[in-house]
Amino acid sequence: MPLYLLLMQLETHPDSSTNMCIEDCYIRNGDDIVVIKSGWDEYGISFARPSSNISIHNITGQTRNSAGIAFGSEMSGGISDVRAEGIRIVNSVHGIRIKTAPGRGGYVKNVYVADVSLDNVSIAIRITGNYGEHPDDNYDRNALPIISNITIKDVVGVKIGVAGMLQGIPGDNFSNICISNVSLSVKSTADPWNCSLVKGYSSSVTPEICDQLRTSPEPGQVCYDGNYYPTAAVQPQVPQKSSADRLVNPFHKLVSL
Repeated sequence: MPLYLLLMQLETHPDSSTNMCIEDCYIRNGDDIVVIKSGWDEYGISFARPSSNISIHNITGQTRNSAGIAFGSEMSGGISDVRAEGIRIVNSVHGIRIKTAPGRGGYVKNVYVADVSLDNVSIAIRITGNYGEHPDDNYDRNALPIISNITIKDVVGVKIGVAGMLQGIPGDNFSNICISNVSLSVKSTADPWNCSLVKGYSSSVTPEICDQLRTSPEPGQVCYDGNYYPTAAVQPQVPQKSSADRLVNPFHKLVSL
């Protein structure tokens, strides 16, 4: 029987972690519900231990102040190959969020988020390039993060304040952001999307998305499909089983008590 947990006032917070499965949880707190991190500024760059190969499945939760599924802002060691599906977020500030800033370095890439439902969420999708906090003044201001190959699809939302805020960094456009099959019932139809310094593609998005993401992929360009794990790690998908079954290495259920 799947593990189903009520986690009160806690967050699920993998940091510099690999080969991990987080699934079948109900979480209610005042911070990000599930957040992937990998070190902060020059310390994370020096430590150089990424978070990768992570499966997130069947998560329900609410947060008073933060996001349902988040990446960063401490991501200086890198975050990649994350697949999140079956996400239900209610009464929260953000649904899906990526946070970073100049000085972080590192990357967030190869992220696939699908099958998401949102209810009473202030901002459905947010990518923030100016999150801004630093541990000290020794960070490298020229260490710009790479945000690329981000796919968000099959999202339904009701009582949504703003559909999306997608904001990159001057001189560091966030690229290959793919958003498709998204239907959001937005409280205000004035400027439901706010986008700057991002590039990507979209299909079947309501309300209509910003100009920067209204194109279709050009020949040779594809949206990340969540299956670019190393060949040895790819396993046939079996109906009714967790997406974690695609991963070849052993996992630990992440449980905060």
